[in-house]
Amino acid sequence: MNYNFDNFITDSKELFDKLTVKANGAVNVSKAYIEKAQLRVKLRDKYYDLGKLCYDMHQTGADETGNMKILIKEIKMLEAQLEYAEEASGKPKVCKLCGAKNSSENSYCAKCGERL
Repeated sequence: MNYNFDNFITDSKELFDKLTVKANGAVNVSKAYIEKAQLRVKLRDKYYDLGKLCYDMHQTGADETGNMKILIKEIKMLEAQLEYAEEASGKPKVCKLCGAKNSSENSYCAKCGERL
């Protein structure tokens, strides 16, 4: 069987299609990683706001219980969103050495460097 130009074109198209699928998968993983990172930042900021509110309440004696409840609700919502985003992006890998949860894409632990 001779390998001609038509075969080359067909094989090239198939290869291009496979590469496109892989690239789209990588983009989706990157988007999920960015979304999770943004949720973690928002969550950290809400915890900071809650701590500051508690400290201010202690210092001034003002009753900020209503604002604290609002912040706690926001924190719970962000935690639920983060948990959903982590589950949607694949089951996390747990490091056998240190117990840290890692992204399903990781080959090495982000905390201690152990091979997963």
